[in-house]
Amino acid sequence: MAIVLETDRLILRRVTDADFDQFVDAWGKGYATEGSRALVDKAFGELGATRVWAGAMAVNAASRRVMEKAGLRFVRLFHADWPCKIPGDEHGDVEYAITREEWLDRRDGPGQ
Repeated sequence: MAIVLETDRLILRRVTDADFDQFVDAWGKGYATEGSRALVDKAFGELGATRVWAGAMAVNAASRRVMEKAGLRFVRLFHADWPCKIPGDEHGDVEYAITREEWLDRRDGPGQ
């Protein structure tokens, strides 16, 4: 999964799947969801981001679920010409995103 924060001039580097592979013992405990939500909140609440997007391999169900739990919505399925082929990349990649307006609506919505 990759997470990118966008403002007019700011794009923060993504986190790669290889980074997460170092923490197998932490998988399934909600840390990725908690961290992703905090990153989205910081992006909009403090950094002035206008849109946050994340991407993962289409077959990576766990990353897709984290993006959904963090409030991002499915945007598209695409096929990139990556220099290194890995199993599953033939199914493509997905992009999920949330805009500042969507984040504000979710934050200020009913029951909040």
